[in-house]
Amino acid sequence: MSERLKYILVDDDRLCNEISTMILEDALGEVNIKAFTKPEEALEFIEREYAKNSGHTILFLDINMPKINGWQFLERYDKFSEQIKLQINIYILSSSIDRADRNKAEANKNVKGFISKPLDIEILTFISEKEF
Repeated sequence: MSERLKYILVDDDRLCNEISTMILEDALGEVNIKAFTKPEEALEFIEREYAKNSGHTILFLDINMPKINGWQFLERYDKFSEQIKLQINIYILSSSIDRADRNKAEANKNVKGFISKPLDIEILTFISEKEF
């Protein structure tokens, strides 16, 4: 498995995570993917693993989740050390068509972009080439 290509998926919908995983693997081959249906578990994982310099990672984050939504996730994430945040580039991956969500994502310094679901191979390839 390539240690270079790392992805984290945070979406309460297990099926969406499975679809995104299949698209990632189809587009990029063998990649390191961690999928979380509970945002709080993703935050714990990031805080624990990325304190050790785990390497450059792309995180795809859903907005609409029940317990902790994407915006609350980003508020908690923002409290992490710069060492952690420098390793992770976050892209919102959402089915939201609300322009306010796009504007909020664009205004957030920790968000690199907003992508509409489902994950698209062309967009994924573009992001991966840009990031890695």
